[in-house]
Amino acid sequence: MITSHQVLRRDSNILLGIGLDNAVLDIQTNEVLLHQCLNLLQEPHRGLVTAKMGTFGVYAVTLSLGHDDSVAIMVDGPDFNQSRNQSAGIWLEKQEMQKLLIEAMQGAS
Repeated sequence: MITSHQVLRRDSNILLGIGLDNAVLDIQTNEVLLHQCLNLLQEPHRGLVTAKMGTFGVYAVTLSLGHDDSVAIMVDGPDFNQSRNQSAGIWLEKQEMQKLLIEAMQGAS
């Protein structure tokens, strides 16, 4: 459950801050990427689907949606020589994420 959020804008850049009970995440993004993420959440699909959401520093942030009503926002970790993949993530309810994306885009136009 989202406990707090903040949307900051500078030119075409959007800083989307998401606070949960036990985690926080700031995502640098833009209206185009947020619109693509919202479309992903609203369209029917089969299996796991993903969309680029923005960045956290130098690391890509991806929105992932499976069969249920939960959404994962994953920060891709560093690319390393061996096959180990590292990432960090938060999980939200689909409806909460849709509302947040709509709010973030309303002020971005």
